[in-house]
Amino acid sequence: MHPFTSLILWGWLALTALLLPLGYALLIYSASMFALLLILPDTRHRWRYVVWFMVPMGLGLWLAHWLNGTPLDQQRMPMAIALWLKLLAIVSSAQIWLQKVPTRQFVRALFASRLPISFAYVLAGPLLVVEQLRQQLHTIRDAQLARGIPLDGSWHQRLRAIPALLLPLTSNAINELAIRGAALDMKAFRVHAHRTTLWAPPDSRLQQASRYALLLLCLAQIGGYLWWLY
Repeated sequence: MHPFTSLILWGWLALTALLLPLGYALLIYSASMFALLLILPDTRHRWRYVVWFMVPMGLGLWLAHWLNGTPLDQQRMPMAIALWLKLLAIVSSAQIWLQKVPTRQFVRALFASRLPISFAYVLAGPLLVVEQLRQQLHTIRDAQLARGIPLDGSWHQRLRAIPALLLPLTSNAINELAIRGAALDMKAFRVHAHRTTLWAPPDSRLQQASRYALLLLCLAQIGGYLWWLY
């Protein structure tokens, strides 16, 4: 599946979760998305990211509605539960998409698309430097450990040592801006309106038609929701 097709499919799933009211349908939908994350072998390990996000979110909603010193609002609490279930469905489906679509393939799809090259680079730029930042962070961590900074100590020692990691990483990223700008100038960036890439993801007319159909379905869902609401 083309990365854009899977992205729009995830957008449709997220929109469906947002428009569902609190009830059995939303409960089954959210549980199904999380269950699908657990069932698929290659996405099973990502359940931790969902739990790490949803548990603090649930605790925050609980603290906001039960420990605020005022009587419990019976009308706002269902809204908070619905919000939590919708976020569960959105985050679970997003983790599935992130696992199924490699970053390299998504970047190639951006550069091979009809998007302006400047806009495509703005979208792909953060994805291109993630691996470089990870390698730099690993190098900085080894260097700071050699200097005796307790990055492998207790949690409060690691917390105090965070600036020792972030400051060199930020400085290196700022220093590389001029190098990246010069590299773009050497490649005649923005001279041509469209570019292509080697090994572009295959895209069929059926997938293009399915993307437009999903976009129309999203618009129809939003229109039907607004019509029902007002």
